[in-house]
Amino acid sequence: MFEEGLTRRQALGMGTAAVAAGAVALAPTLAPSVAGAASRDDASSNGDAVRPTITLAEAQKLLEAAEAKANEINVPMYVVIVDESGRQAASIRMDRTPLAALTLVPPKAFTAVSFRTPTHVLAQSAAADPVRVASFLASGEFTLLGGGLPIVRSGAVIGAIGVGGGTPEQDVVVGQAALTALAG
Repeated sequence: MFEEGLTRRQALGMGTAAVAAGAVALAPTLAPSVAGAASRDDASSNGDAVRPTITLAEAQKLLEAAEAKANEINVPMYVVIVDESGRQAASIRMDRTPLAALTLVPPKAFTAVSFRTPTHVLAQSAAADPVRVASFLASGEFTLLGGGLPIVRSGAVIGAIGVGGGTPEQDVVVGQAALTALAG
């Protein structure tokens, strides 16, 4: 099976070297398609591809609007804004926010940005499929609780808002009020 005098490890090493040589040979033909893909994204001043993301000013506007709506309905809330990668950009915790919200809200925002869909919509679509529900919840990073909404600018998801402290319906109302304020 192997050339005489070659061990299995040596033969595998030769195969790896052949694959690497082939990749180097193909690199010039792949480069234009990679460069073309990067040029479709926004570009920073140094030429690196940059994905659109939420700004601090936008995050602050969302927090202010969410707090105003939460005060209007008299429900203290914890609100988390994440960027397009699911990393926290800003948050606010109102006085008397239930302690459970501190654990439940960040996954709402992360789920909404990851799936680019409101969490309550994901819950509705998964309701009849227990395997899908289990897969969402298996990692501990995702949730199907209402109150996670993607933030969209010019058709691109630039982050998400996670809201908690009330009922799932109240959380969604506060999140939607914040998004409406940002759009307006």
